[in-house]
Amino acid sequence: MFKSDNSLNLRDVVRKCENEQEFIIYGAASIANILYIYLENIGLADKISYFVVSEMNTNRKYLHGKKIFEYNSVKDKLNNSLIIIATQNIISGDIRRFLLDNGCSKVLNIDSDGIVEALYNREYRNKIENDKVLVLNMNGNGFGCNPKYIVEELIKRENRNLDIVWAVSENNYKFPDYVRHVKIGSKEFYHEVATAKVLINNTRMTSDIRKRHGQFYLQTWHGAAPIKKVEADVEDKLPSYYINNAKKDSNMADLVISGSEFYTNLYKTKFWYDGEILKSGLPRQDILFRSNDVVNKVRGFYKIKPEYKIVLYAPTFRNEFSNKAYDLDIDNVVSELEIKFGSKFICFVSKHPNNINVDYCFTTKNYIDVCKYDDFEEILATADVLITDYSGCMYDFSFTGRPIFLYQPDYDDYLFERNFYISMDELPYSRAKSNIELVNKIESFDFEIYKAKLEAFMKEQKNYDDGHASEKVADYILNNWINV
Repeated sequence: MFKSDNSLNLRDVVRKCENEQEFIIYGAASIANILYIYLENIGLADKISYFVVSEMNTNRKYLHGKKIFEYNSVKDKLNNSLIIIATQNIISGDIRRFLLDNGCSKVLNIDSDGIVEALYNREYRNKIENDKVLVLNMNGNGFGCNPKYIVEELIKRENRNLDIVWAVSENNYKFPDYVRHVKIGSKEFYHEVATAKVLINNTRMTSDIRKRHGQFYLQTWHGAAPIKKVEADVEDKLPSYYINNAKKDSNMADLVISGSEFYTNLYKTKFWYDGEILKSGLPRQDILFRSNDVVNKVRGFYKIKPEYKIVLYAPTFRNEFSNKAYDLDIDNVVSELEIKFGSKFICFVSKHPNNINVDYCFTTKNYIDVCKYDDFEEILATADVLITDYSGCMYDFSFTGRPIFLYQPDYDDYLFERNFYISMDELPYSRAKSNIELVNKIESFDFEIYKAKLEAFMKEQKNYDDGHASEKVADYILNNWINV
């Protein structure tokens, strides 16, 4: 694999640390976390002064109780300190050269592959547990998306007690009694990863995950829409470490599930994947074919009165974490919807998990924040109208046949950043680049014309979904991986 210039093995780094009163770790992601766990096991973690990152792109300020600083805020204090670079090898060499060029003289690179292997060599002494399934959803989210519906079907169909372990980034998610949860990055997490028979994930595995012989990995992905370009089609815009992880993830995967002929072809050509594809449809979309119970559940949870319809605003993320595109005029939109559809409306707002900490530019508080609701698909199934921008949720929601409006105030910028497989003008949804235009689009909306365009569009995509995707995936897992 990639190995940085001047990178040291774990034993050599430990010797250096033993001779220092204190030292600094550059990095605060998975490799830095594993290094901390290792140093804690041998009694050296107390010598870590703090962690340093190039940019603070999240609100996380601590790792294992140690402060995380952005480089520019502490650069004047680093010159005489021992700095251990604990990042993926593919980027650690560049970080080392940057630090040396800026006056830091005591800089060590740790071989990231080596420290991960050391962790798993210890955990591989434990046997694989044939009934254990480890699940990840959107890098640590709660009980939702495709993995949720697969797990529910596994529990329903299996006559034994499966051990379902859900990996989370925080501990305040709610789960059914049959699901255990484990904190991502903890010692316990790596034990669960190493001993599960089946691994399920809907994003790319991070660089600290390894699959051992005898384990099976199901990649369910989280996308469904033939809208935004992804993976190899935007390789020039993706960071090198992501591409490296994506290729490793695809190499680990034993099975990918697909919801349409479009995505089947995409997996074969743009995901660095040449393995088996199950043309099952997407399990999370099963509820869109029979959503009555879910609608009652969500409306009851948020105490929505019967006379109110729901408009859901669910835009996608922005890489620069800017909020300028999130300026929907909720009051005017709701007012126009009420006139158009002859019913009272309440607005739900759901942020993309990548932008969960971004403050939206709303001028009103007349909405309900549904970001903390565990399963976005249940929110989607409950909405009567959807307003999004470039999010793939427009495609999921299309299975309901309900109205969709696209609010795209930064269309030109987003087109340059991501581009699209299908021109926005070819989609069946009404589009607007300003709040005024959006209100006008709602006013002129013709449901019969929209319905005809939507049906034609969905037929063109050759979808596999029929409301039974969860059953097909569960059957595959039970017949090929667990009951063998």
